[in-house]
Amino acid sequence: MAAAAAADWTSLPDDILFLVMRQLGIPDLLNAGAVCSSWRPTYSSLRLPITDKSPCLLYSCDADADDDDVATVYSPSSGATFKLRLPAPAFRRRYMVGSDHGWVATADELSNLQVINPLSGVQIDLPPVTELYHVASFTDDRGRLMYSNQDNWMRRHDPQWLPVPYHPQRLRLFLYYRVTLSCSPSAGSECIVLLLHRPDGELSFARVGDRSWTRLTGIENLPETGYRYAFYNKNDRLFYLLNCLGSIHTLDLNGPSSPVASLIFKEIALWDNPNKSIAVTPRGDMLQVWRCRDPRWVDTPVRFPLEDCDDVYDPCQELYTDEILLFKVDIDGQKLVKMDSLEDYVLFMGFNSSVCLSAKDFPNLKAGCAYLADDAYEEICVNKHTWRELGIWNFKSETLESFGDPPSVLPWLNWPPPIWITPSIY
Repeated sequence: MAAAAAADWTSLPDDILFLVMRQLGIPDLLNAGAVCSSWRPTYSSLRLPITDKSPCLLYSCDADADDDDVATVYSPSSGATFKLRLPAPAFRRRYMVGSDHGWVATADELSNLQVINPLSGVQIDLPPVTELYHVASFTDDRGRLMYSNQDNWMRRHDPQWLPVPYHPQRLRLFLYYRVTLSCSPSAGSECIVLLLHRPDGELSFARVGDRSWTRLTGIENLPETGYRYAFYNKNDRLFYLLNCLGSIHTLDLNGPSSPVASLIFKEIALWDNPNKSIAVTPRGDMLQVWRCRDPRWVDTPVRFPLEDCDDVYDPCQELYTDEILLFKVDIDGQKLVKMDSLEDYVLFMGFNSSVCLSAKDFPNLKAGCAYLADDAYEEICVNKHTWRELGIWNFKSETLESFGDPPSVLPWLNWPPPIWITPSIY
């Protein structure tokens, strides 16, 4: 009996192929479009609801509260929303700590970090939390996994200070400030992951594929603490580190020898508030952006059980952005030049690396405005389940506006904290 001929899937009728592709999730749809040239036209007819390369909001929607694996993506530029099903660990059990090049850095319930591409579904584990120099694991008297965090900053001020014990789910809230990537993690070991963490904004880094974190200590021209923000400049291949007092250092981690750092902008502020970040305009100007928050008391506090602790916490206040200050960084003059407006630029700010675009290239975005997601990590670490701030800061009216239509962007859940991503399949 002759063997049955192999099926020729490339010759599927277009109408059948169209019906099949319509049922696929976005990662599978992307893979299907790459199978063969004959499938590509059908794939192209099923356009993703992303019309340009502007950032989108990744968040958990209230409508999907019973499905922990589903994330929602909202594009302010197109006004569209769509769903993504992500691989384990469940999306609603992650903590978002950074976004770069279409990838999101998350911490799972063991406080270990991963980077994931939400569109492709590709996920890569980073070195475990216990590979940081000051974190160790142990079991308590009930046999539960715990972590100890040796806070050297506190130890220097109080020699009797003992390591602080943390439940695995809680450590990530107190330990991580943010993660910055040098490029897409799909590049393997070429991708450098820079981690800003406690105590007091210390620095550690690893390359994709490394098994441990390398602490940045004893580097000439590089103070060991105080960092709150970092971004990577692909043009000069340097990390730019922003200190809580406004100083800026560059950091070169590309060479085989020791890291090289330089101070390029001196301290300019007298206090560590407001939260400070850096953005680079399409013209190449560097901006410092100071986000001022005002605590407001909650009229009716709600008691939220902490699933990883034995007690509860009464949230009593929420943080609202009440002012954003803009400064152009004058490196030569070593000064900040106050800006009265954002001109025709658009900012995207949050746990992501800040993105600054020209509104002329993205006419559906609001010129002279900043699209905000909540990145108040010090508030999140003690008020995990309370209100998260999202909206559009209008620099002209100095008010925070809602996203407006479409209403499908609402309501969002407060956990995990919503984050801006610039979608990419690579």
